[in-house]
Amino acid sequence: MSRNLLMNILFFAYVNLDLPNAPQTHTLGLLRGFGAGGARIDAVVPRPLGPPPALRSVTFRYLKAYPGGRRYIARDIFLSTLTLWSLCCQRQYNAIYARHMDLLAGPLLCSRHFKIPLFLEIDDSPISGEYPAWLASLLRRKIGADFHQASGLIVPSLPRCQIIKEHFGIPAEKIHLILNGTDLLPPAAIGKSTAKRLLGLPAKAFCLGYVGSIFSRYDFATILQAMAFLVQKIPQLYLIMVGGPDITPVRVRAEAMGLGTRVKFLGFVPQEQFGHILPALDVGLMNLTPEGVCVHGPVHTKLASYAWFHVPVVTAGFTLDGYPGEVQRGLFLVPPGDSQALADLIWWLFQNPVARQTAAAVLHEFTLRKLTWTAIAQDILHIMAR
Repeated sequence: MSRNLLMNILFFAYVNLDLPNAPQTHTLGLLRGFGAGGARIDAVVPRPLGPPPALRSVTFRYLKAYPGGRRYIARDIFLSTLTLWSLCCQRQYNAIYARHMDLLAGPLLCSRHFKIPLFLEIDDSPISGEYPAWLASLLRRKIGADFHQASGLIVPSLPRCQIIKEHFGIPAEKIHLILNGTDLLPPAAIGKSTAKRLLGLPAKAFCLGYVGSIFSRYDFATILQAMAFLVQKIPQLYLIMVGGPDITPVRVRAEAMGLGTRVKFLGFVPQEQFGHILPALDVGLMNLTPEGVCVHGPVHTKLASYAWFHVPVVTAGFTLDGYPGEVQRGLFLVPPGDSQALADLIWWLFQNPVARQTAAAVLHEFTLRKLTWTAIAQDILHIMAR
């Protein structure tokens, strides 16, 4: 029996399990994957207000419900540390796996005191909030302690790998590039023409799509400007937006540019329903701003969701060097912040459906092999078992 099948893991993630967004699907998908890989997991997470999840080999240890924002962060730092400490007193663990958050100290303290190997998932900027200078300085030291204590850092972004190495002095051998993935989703429930009709779109609509959280790091200004360049060439051009929380800035900008009727906002949609929406997409977009690309890189969560449904993907970035060959062959790359380059690429893709299908097939096959949460969890378990 391989060593990873015997692992007992203490898992911690401070995420809202009620909101169908990337942190929720990421957390549950990884837990599901660890269980499928033979590990046994105690998962410390905020209590969901809806039906609690039930996953194989996972025992949930609930904190208070996720409050949103940082109003109760002091309370939750204390309670999460107390819960993790109590579990370490009761059980023996082979590893602690935590989704890193700058202020939460429980994983570091438990790893140090109980001498349990710590593995941190760095899924955002190392310091992910706005803080006064004095507090930011303290947090940087605390985060440096987290990173140096960790036996391994799981990082989905090449630029972030470089930031961690250069700014915190972490050896390269402790940093592992592991891309974000997708659950094994139900297949497309309907065909492209039916999906467009159910969304109230013309049968010949050419649909761009965005799936994910709507934050300022995503370059909706460039996307909308590219659409404005193209409406004469592609009269039935539309943008389908799945996600939130705050769609107002994008809606206001689209209406000001005369694109209001061409952008459809669907809000958060559970991933189990993607099979009714994503088949309508002709191109999936995951373009970050130039500043966002410098930290998060060109490849992030949306890739696997689009690829699962054979949607060709356009992203913004400076290079794809260092990413797997299938990603380099399957993604369409434009310079960040360049609306004319994005428009030119969309126009080329509109004219070349075979190229769209070929690239989408490359990413789909890669996702099936390497970007399901089961496959990703298996890679992480191998890292833990070294």
